[in-house]
Parts: sequence; C-alpha cells; structure tokens
Amino acid sequence: MTGTPDFDPFAFGESKARATRTWLIATGAQALITSALLIAQRFAVGKPYEDHVRMIICLGIVATWSLALRTIRARLLELITFWQKASMGLLKRASESGCHLIPASINRESELYIKGSIRRLRIIAAGLTIPFFVMPMICTFISVFVFFQKSGLSAENWFSCACFMLFAAVIVAGYFHWAIVPLPVPVRVHPSTRSIWRRRRK
Repeated sequence: MTGTPDFDPFAFGESKARATRTWLIATGAQALITSALLIAQRFAVGKPYEDHVRMIICLGIVATWSLALRTIRARLLELITFWQKASMGLLKRASESGCHLIPASINRESELYIKGSIRRLRIIAAGLTIPFFVMPMICTFISVFVFFQKSGLSAENWFSCACFMLFAAVIVAGYFHWAIVPLPVPVRVHPSTRSIWRRRRK
C-alpha cells in the first residue's frame, strides 16, 4: 500500500510500527516453515510418520493464518488510532519557533488513504478467513445429514463431529471479528462547537 508522500502514520507511534513489523516477520517465518513442511511431506509418503507430518502441516497452516490476521489487526490499530487522534484534534506538531505545539490537522487525501487501507485490509482478512470458516460449516452440514441417516454409536459419532466442526467455525468467526474490529468507529469533532459525534457504521 502506498500513501501520500507527506503522510506517515508511523511518525506518531514508532513503537506500534515496530510491533507491526515484528508480527509481519513472524508471519513470513511461519509461512516459510509451513512451505518447507509441505515439501517435506512428499518424502513422508508411505512412511510410518506420514500421518504425523500431515497433522503438523495442518497446525502450521492454522498458525500462519492466525499470525496473518494478527498482523492485519496490528496495522488496523495503527491506522484507526491515528485516524481517531486526527479526528479529535489530539495530534500536535512543533511550531516554527519550537516553543509550543500547534494542532496538526489531517488533509482529505490522507483521510481517504486511511479509509482505503482499512477497507483493503479487511477484505484481505475476509479472503484469508473464508476457507477456514466455510470448510467447518460444510463438514457440519454433512455430519448432521449423515447423523440422521445412521443409528446407534455411529450416529453419536457423527453428531459429535458436527458439534466439533460447528465449534471450530464459531472460533474462526470470533477471531476474525476480533482482528478486523480492533477499535470503535472513529469519532468526529465539529470545528466550531468542538462537540463530538460518532460516525455510524455502514
């Protein structure tokens, strides 16, 4: 993502910028490890530890997905925090004399960049989450369907599988919501009355 030449949201929070870079590095490292495991799986075909390798790969994929959403959340926190501070008039910059601070307003172009970045990050997060949500839901419906076709112990096993898959889908949805909605909607301060009103969610 590229912003305006004179706009740098990291300038108001270097610690948060470092935190985002740390999460991004961790995500990249986990993705490389998972990719190496996928390659190593070819050599495990037909071996006694083949199932163990597949289980580790599944855990690696989930870990990569979790870290990717955590990185997106960290970036969203930076952008939304900056937007809120700018909207409430809390950003300050040094005067020409350097003796005092004066309000630093955000221009329209920078605000559009922040809004667009937030929207794109949430779309990316949704794209990463859909497979992890859809697959458990499909397995839930299949398990429920088979449950009504079976009887006895087999039916109980399928019902347990349906409950587990539904629980997994709920966890994925909760984690997704936690990642893309890290803060309340930014507020606006009216320039004349200084009164605060909250922008409605779309």
